[in-house]
Amino acid sequence: MAYKTEDLWQVFETVRERGVRVHCLTNSVAQNFTANVMLACNIVPSMTSSHDEIPIFTAGVDGLLINLGTLDGKRRHGIRLALDVAVERSIPVVLDPVKVDRSSIRLEFAQDILKQNISILKANSAELDSLKLCVGAQTLVARTGVEDFVLGKDEAWLVRNGHPFMDKVTAVGCALGGVLAGFAAVEPDKELAVLAGLAIYGVCGELAAANANGPGSFAPAFIDSIYGLNADQFGQHVKLDIIKNKSGELAG
Repeated sequence: MAYKTEDLWQVFETVRERGVRVHCLTNSVAQNFTANVMLACNIVPSMTSSHDEIPIFTAGVDGLLINLGTLDGKRRHGIRLALDVAVERSIPVVLDPVKVDRSSIRLEFAQDILKQNISILKANSAELDSLKLCVGAQTLVARTGVEDFVLGKDEAWLVRNGHPFMDKVTAVGCALGGVLAGFAAVEPDKELAVLAGLAIYGVCGELAAANANGPGSFAPAFIDSIYGLNADQFGQHVKLDIIKNKSGELAG
């Protein structure tokens, strides 16, 4: 399906208007910035890692983020508790398999939970290379980098927005997982939800960088850009390309 700029923007508008809740089992380094980015989108985060509370909080949200950045035995057990509830309630789940290419322990864990209800896998090239043989047909893959790549049902897409400052601030990439979970909570078409999230994120990165002197001033400017983004700004800056159609041919 050839999505239009208006389709992507409408997903963001729906998130803003409706508001959603996402539970984030994310790394300790990323929690504060992730929460602020999500709130700027009107996505309400919760982040408890208490085993007693995880099932309760997960049962009351619209989406779930699993980030493996600071992984230990307690977090692994908590993730499994959350996944059990997400599967039971058909809650969309985003997995960010941070550094699975660097650790056999987290790679094995990621491979195992990919067998469950993982809706979206957000990974960089190295992480994806380690996991690609384990990704099932039910999981939509978003490969992030200088250009973000999404392999949909009928087309493959490139989102060409973003700025180098986004790779210089801790948790910018991790926070994207929470945004994608929120977008997937309101848009049943996972492909559209992911493309919208990546495009909004990249455009806001460009707008924030234009008003920043470096990574330090970029971080608050990025949150402000998400909060204040309007349809005209998005339409002027978004760069979304179909690179292959369903027959495998390059698209113009």
